[in-house]
Amino acid sequence: MRSTPSRDAAPIRDRWVRTVEDAKRFVEEVGLCLIFSESGRLGYPTLWDVVDAPDKRPGERGFGERTNLVWRLKNDLPAMYPDEIFYGKLANGRAMLCTIERLEEILREQRREPDEVSRDARRLLTVIATRPITNRELRAEAGFEGPGAERRFNRALQELQIAMLIARVDTDPDTWFPFDAAYPGLAERARAARRRSSAGSRAR
Repeated sequence: MRSTPSRDAAPIRDRWVRTVEDAKRFVEEVGLCLIFSESGRLGYPTLWDVVDAPDKRPGERGFGERTNLVWRLKNDLPAMYPDEIFYGKLANGRAMLCTIERLEEILREQRREPDEVSRDARRLLTVIATRPITNRELRAEAGFEGPGAERRFNRALQELQIAMLIARVDTDPDTWFPFDAAYPGLAERARAARRRSSAGSRAR
């Protein structure tokens, strides 16, 4: 099954999410959601749409209460429920939250192996494989310095997230480790599904 928007998810209520527990229930109802409301979201529900907090008022400093709550819930939810809720990236690069059951579907579609990603991505993965590591440490240790380095680093990091080769451990600061170390069973099932698909294609 492809990771397309669900047509049979529970209907989304008006803005009602206030707590991490509310957000968990919402993700469980829809299976997968994006974080902020945006154009071109392909019909996916978003956490932004259901969070119950005041919008930023004209002249108000900062991001506003609603944005801050969405950001906090996006970070706290997978940290508090790592075995139930996953934070990652869809193939189009959009950040999302999903259930572990939905993650299995996404894995079958998006999972790539290290030799299938770019040289910059492999360079990061080699470092991440040694220990959980923050963005700042990763960039320095992988040697991404000089003109254009930040853009290349961010692009390679996103590529690894989309390929489901890394996962986020913490959120302050972001810390990364190999996906297979966190979800060994899911990763192996995804590889087995790809092998069966490849064998079926050759047979045809």
